[in-house]
Amino acid sequence: MKNYRFQSVFIKNFLIILALVLLPVTGLSVGIYNLYSKTVTEEISSAHLNSLSRIRDMVDMLMREVDDFSVRFASDDVVAQLMEKRNTGTTTYDTSILTAKLFTKLNYTNNIQDFVDSVYLYSENNQSIWTSDLRRWSLEEFMDLGWLPSYNEKKLTYRDWSLARQAKTHYSDASVRQLMTLIRMAPLLQTKTGSVIMNIDTAKFMSIIHNTNNHYIDNLYIIDANGIIVGQDNFDLINHPISEIIPNSNMMEGNPNEPVFFYNEESKQSISHVKSQYNKWRFISVVPLKLYEDKAKYIRNYLFVSSLFSIAVALILSLVVSWRMFIPIKQIMSVVSRPGDWLEDSERASPIPSVKTHVNEIKYITSSILSSYGEKQELENELRYRLSLLDRAYAVALQSQINPHFLYNTLETINWQALRLTGDENPVSEMITSLSQLLRFSLEGEGHLVTIREELAYCMHYLDIQKIRYPRKFEVVVQVDEKLSDYKIPRITLQPLIENCIYHGIKPKEGEGRITVTGTLEGAHAVIRIADNGIGIDPDKLEQINAELANKNWITGNHIGFMNVNQRIKLTFGEQCGLQMVSEPGVGTEVTVKITALVG
Repeated sequence: MKNYRFQSVFIKNFLIILALVLLPVTGLSVGIYNLYSKTVTEEISSAHLNSLSRIRDMVDMLMREVDDFSVRFASDDVVAQLMEKRNTGTTTYDTSILTAKLFTKLNYTNNIQDFVDSVYLYSENNQSIWTSDLRRWSLEEFMDLGWLPSYNEKKLTYRDWSLARQAKTHYSDASVRQLMTLIRMAPLLQTKTGSVIMNIDTAKFMSIIHNTNNHYIDNLYIIDANGIIVGQDNFDLINHPISEIIPNSNMMEGNPNEPVFFYNEESKQSISHVKSQYNKWRFISVVPLKLYEDKAKYIRNYLFVSSLFSIAVALILSLVVSWRMFIPIKQIMSVVSRPGDWLEDSERASPIPSVKTHVNEIKYITSSILSSYGEKQELENELRYRLSLLDRAYAVALQSQINPHFLYNTLETINWQALRLTGDENPVSEMITSLSQLLRFSLEGEGHLVTIREELAYCMHYLDIQKIRYPRKFEVVVQVDEKLSDYKIPRITLQPLIENCIYHGIKPKEGEGRITVTGTLEGAHAVIRIADNGIGIDPDKLEQINAELANKNWITGNHIGFMNVNQRIKLTFGEQCGLQMVSEPGVGTEVTVKITALVG
């Protein structure tokens, strides 16, 4: 159990049995609590929403009455004629008659509602404002212009809108009032050249609402379509987003007939909201659930005590049953972890009995493990020895695919004959000398690893031959960090890669090519890159080559040189090393050789 922790069979069985015992008890407790919570929720929802709906209906009725007056006033002929007149600086007889009729109509605002503080009529043509206190003002002289910025901003887009603001609407006012201002463009049926402004006293408006209030409503918020508070008893909250007051207020965007429960550090609250059936306002109320929390607390305490008792009983039963189930497994684990000790004890006591004489499953398993232990050890040793031989044979076979099969001494004789016939050194003798050096390097040497310095020298002999065969066809630039010179690399690793650059990249290319050999030390690895500016490789063929490089099977088919080098590197340094090729048609090819930085 200490080694396997939660993966232990004992722990798993214990948890399964414990879960089987606790699940019914837990499910019953959760069901009872959820049923009670659902009942409480339905009770809150019904009472809460009924109260809020009555408030909504009353506000809709009041706002409809105010809007009806605003529409009638905006569509009146007297208002239209008066707003169309231009300000000439003098008052004509017609203007005086229209103004008198307008004041008569404005005088009827006292019959609307007590919460309507004042009514303005504003005309852009004559820059005048007529007020419900039966006075005419020039725009420059009027004291309450807090609505004007909103009018200038929205007059071309909206026909009517509302805003919450604070202002003094009468010179006799000692302090500012909190207002809900309703603005409607006028005249209604003609070109809009002004507006009707209805100012509602928010304090009186909220007082009328609270006359229908009952114990279900604690805090009431009236918000507009943008989520801004336009009505609330606390005037400091007006014009603030509701999200600042009620976190996660977006949860209320769903069904308006379902309450949302909100928890804070002090208490639990139920938040209900309904949408206006007249305009785009919404009504939100917040009710503390302390009364219901007291009842829920009693139920939770009872269920908690019952659950503790059930858990204690379940723990004892699960522990006993799990332990009795674990004892046979413990014996088997002891045999598996120390089979030698059990084998010695069995041999001292008596020979291992036959399978037919076993009296139960545990003894049968134990006997089978002990009888196969010795055979397993012998098989492991034999397999380890054969794998070692196989790897060595694999490396030798790969090496032999590239080693030449004729002696460099013959070439030395041919070279001597060429010198004797020509009387001096010539390209033929130079090629024979270089080839002889290549053969000597491939045949001689005690191991299959050489230094990078020796490998590069071998490559130079090969390039000497190729430069004679293909004069002015390519140039070679070697930029290998001196730090890499003494690191080991499998013999004949770089030459096949350079040969591939010449025959498959540079030779088919028109003009002179370039081969670059660079080497750097990158962490614990020596990385050598061989690049050419030849014709490149087709993407499909490149994908096939890289797939073959990743395959550890025996080398067959095409690209034997590449595969040979790659497999010898992997056998020597591990799977993390090897070759990688990138290429682009018409640009060139680059092969990266990654080996472990190894000295000596």
